[in-house]
Amino acid sequence: MIKLYVKEIKPAEFDFLPLDWTGVFGNTNPLIVEIGFGSGEYLLELAKRYPEKNFVGFEVSITSMKKANNRLKDLNNVRLVITDARFGMREFFGPRTVEKVIMNFPVPWDKKSHERRRVIVPEFFDTLANVLVDGGTFELATDVRWYAERTIETGVEKGYFELVEFVENPDREVKTRYERKWLSYGRDIYSVTLRKVKHVEVERLIGGHHEMPHIKCQVDESKFSELPGKVFKEGAKVVVIKGVYKSVDGGAYILKVISADGDFQQHYYLVAYPDEGEWIIKLDSASNPYRTPAVKWSVKAIAKFVGE
Repeated sequence: MIKLYVKEIKPAEFDFLPLDWTGVFGNTNPLIVEIGFGSGEYLLELAKRYPEKNFVGFEVSITSMKKANNRLKDLNNVRLVITDARFGMREFFGPRTVEKVIMNFPVPWDKKSHERRRVIVPEFFDTLANVLVDGGTFELATDVRWYAERTIETGVEKGYFELVEFVENPDREVKTRYERKWLSYGRDIYSVTLRKVKHVEVERLIGGHHEMPHIKCQVDESKFSELPGKVFKEGAKVVVIKGVYKSVDGGAYILKVISADGDFQQHYYLVAYPDEGEWIIKLDSASNPYRTPAVKWSVKAIAKFVGE
């Protein structure tokens, strides 16, 4: 299979999480993470200046991945990941493995109804206090003063971080294109640096072998027609069946599923087919979601629902 984006890694395809970044990069160089790499311009400049360090970028945009990959494809010390950074920071990095985390000009989500979309929620700083090395730093650049102040407040209130600096219009070593444009208009930029002073243990959704969930069972085939629109809930796990499709030969079913582990949502497919007098219900290998508790439970919940 041809890899479309040479700098992209897909942690869902790895057998074990958190990732072994020494194996990914082939060396033990320090890790620096940028959340929201955009077009990759900032990450490119950092990676060129510091070839003795490894860089990991997070984004949620395929368009950004394409642009950044084109810029970064010739550098050996950069890898890119498409996923929610709050999930990725917690699940892909082990304790005390990251030297620095950088976030440039995130969307502030200033409306109360959008508050949970912000990266700078208390749980994110729990994650940072776990994955950063002792004395590691979190750096934020923003053009929104209240966001900078809220970052400081949220980061230090639990005692996990201390404020290193809060600077208006800093002369940063590397500037983003947005930052240079903003400053040229005479508008203000705010920079925050926090240092980890206390280590915290966090519970990961996955952690360990990334196994493919499957169940063998007897089924009442007529119950597949009752699944579309069905919602299953257990604790923080929610599973919604969006559609059920029968194969042309009538021997198998494909189920379109949305599952959520708290705020982290995934779309994927399950397959169900007869095998030696029983049925197998499992993840469709093409969709390959992260095997979170909700994903694993979706297989069990559906097997129980259609079971005889």
